[in-house]
Amino acid sequence: MHRGGVIVVKFGGSVLRCEDSLRLAVHEVLRWRRDGVRVVAVVSALSGRTDALFAECRATGLGAGAYATAARVACGETESAARLGVELDAAGIEAAVLSPEAIGLLAEGDPLDANPVGVDAERLRGVLRARGVVVVPGYVACDRNGRTVLLGRGGSDLTALCIARALGARCRLVKDVDGLYEHDPSRPGPRARRYAAARWVDALATDGSIVQHKAAEF
Repeated sequence: MHRGGVIVVKFGGSVLRCEDSLRLAVHEVLRWRRDGVRVVAVVSALSGRTDALFAECRATGLGAGAYATAARVACGETESAARLGVELDAAGIEAAVLSPEAIGLLAEGDPLDANPVGVDAERLRGVLRARGVVVVPGYVACDRNGRTVLLGRGGSDLTALCIARALGARCRLVKDVDGLYEHDPSRPGPRARRYAAARWVDALATDGSIVQHKAAEF
């Protein structure tokens, strides 16, 4: 176990299957805090929530516009972050729940598949020093006009990696598969190769396919 420092821990929808799963995330945060490590917890929407929100947007006749869709779908991650904040508070763990706008997480490009271009690392460090734990919704960012955008499928992993890189911190992606792959191992086609070790460039080049629960860090 590492003493002190900062770690970014990302909890995916495959792990957050229901509200009860948030309590498992609390235990993961707590074990790091007991060792004096400050934690940025990045959370996905609960399992199935993102698909349901996209379906809701498609069901509006001609379909919602891209920015309106992004704002609606982002509610899944925002809700998870708020719920985890409540659970942490109930467990006596002081935490700050911050929006992508609050941490300066900027992205450019397609509003439903944007690329992150910056994070306010100093703002995050300040809150971490004061509170010890920061909870951030994954997958969601803001563009330079303040509009909500999404980072595309696997975007919560990208959120975590982007924040960790900005902070110079370790990153742990909590998932339900057995390693980091070059692409989704469930996708048809050539068998995906699993990394024995990964550099930042390797991790950022993947499409969100992923790291074993409590098994690997960057």
